[in-house]
Amino acid sequence: METEKTMTTITDIAKAAGVSIATVSRILNYDTTLAVTPETRQRVLKTAEKLAYKPRRRKRVSPQTTVALIQWRSEQEELNDLYYLQIQYAIEARAASAGYHLQNLHLEQLAAETTQNVQGVIALGKYDAGEVATIKALAQPVVFVDQNMLAFDCDSVTSDYAGPIEQIIHHFQSVGINDIGFLGGVETSRSGREQFQDVRTAAFDRVMYAENLMQPAFRFIGAFTPDSGYELMKQAITKLGDTLPHGFIVANDTMAVGALRALNEAKIEVPQRVSVISFNDVAVAKFTTPPLSTVHAATDQMGQTAVELLQARIKDPKRVPRQVNFKSELIMRASSL
Repeated sequence: METEKTMTTITDIAKAAGVSIATVSRILNYDTTLAVTPETRQRVLKTAEKLAYKPRRRKRVSPQTTVALIQWRSEQEELNDLYYLQIQYAIEARAASAGYHLQNLHLEQLAAETTQNVQGVIALGKYDAGEVATIKALAQPVVFVDQNMLAFDCDSVTSDYAGPIEQIIHHFQSVGINDIGFLGGVETSRSGREQFQDVRTAAFDRVMYAENLMQPAFRFIGAFTPDSGYELMKQAITKLGDTLPHGFIVANDTMAVGALRALNEAKIEVPQRVSVISFNDVAVAKFTTPPLSTVHAATDQMGQTAVELLQARIKDPKRVPRQVNFKSELIMRASSL
């Protein structure tokens, strides 16, 4: 995690991306009224993540093995949830030091002609049973990232989200906030055949019911995008009025950016009236107004471990499959009491 002394600034991002400071600020806050090209928006968001990512220095090895990095999201979808971009950068850095050449593919691109030289697979994202079968049909060592795949006899790397939900709820209680809202999202496989239950939503429901705090009217579910966060918070403000919760857990940082915009438009003070805590600690979380309290996912270690699990699987194809689940850390900033 970055310290205040080493933290990337908006000036750093503007200089590296070749745009103005004001443009960077508006892009990082997902300002939809800003007239810039998609390429500029993409460059700024990726630059912010690149500068925030501090890879461990490792000796790079000349590529000898080709590994397919399968992406489940389009580039635009990835920019709406930068969590996967963080993991991708860590995979790329560790793969280079291991002597792996990464071949970036989407699931639809898997075919004999595109994977004939592939000697291993890292699948980033969430996949249904049919998609897992397609990946395993390549008959190559495979590691899944962000989904527990032990049921499919595959290695996997995940991040703990259930524990932080409980920690956030207990934190809110400790500062006198018992009316707690939730903005969450749903995800589906690329085929659309399966909808995945979000761990954060399930944990929120479980803990809130256990603490006798659950109020279904405070729970809003949409998509993991800034626009969805904005619309969900607007719904909450309109429907709940004076009973709007004093604390909100938001399932990812980019949703929280939209939620903050809706609160600002309604002149609702953060954190004086509404405290907001989100997830993932992507680069934009540091540049919102106010900066977001958020759960830092160990994306660096996740990406590195994915490559290391693949190395072990290539070396010993018969080893017992394992899941590595990383602890997440709550980072307190100015958006919450």
